[in-house]
Amino acid sequence: MSIAGYVGYTLYPRFNLPSITGLGLYVLAVAAGIGAFFSPCSFPLLATLLARSIGSDSEEKTDWSGAFQYGLALAVGASTFLLLTGAGIAFGGGALFSQITFTSTPGRILRILVGSLLVFFGLIQIGVLSFPFDRLATVAYPIEKAQARLRRERPLLGFSLFGFGYILAGFG
Repeated sequence: MSIAGYVGYTLYPRFNLPSITGLGLYVLAVAAGIGAFFSPCSFPLLATLLARSIGSDSEEKTDWSGAFQYGLALAVGASTFLLLTGAGIAFGGGALFSQITFTSTPGRILRILVGSLLVFFGLIQIGVLSFPFDRLATVAYPIEKAQARLRRERPLLGFSLFGFGYILAGFG
């Protein structure tokens, strides 16, 4: 998929970069993606979910094919998000955001809004401000309950949706 993305980038060079610069950016993007995927905060979660999918405590009962199926379902969900995002950009999404650059007025407004939000969350994290996150839990509970039911009833579909959400959260 990453090779297809690079081919798409070379066929549609938005920034008119020399090929060697584009290749350098590609290598940087791949390294950042791998680093984010295997970062200390996300990889243990992923490994734990896959290990739980096997469902055995002893080595003689380990069902590696089940782990492979769950891992494949997770990868399908993640790939689906990336393919849909790429298709959205390819089929008109790029034109929608083409006017938003680093120095444009919409770009500046976006940077100010996102920066302010990050400062707000930082102040909450260090305890300067308080925010009632318990209200968000009441909204999230029915979603978590439905997700747990889906994983019990149709585990491969549940893991596919988890893979989709895993990458979505990484973009968020």
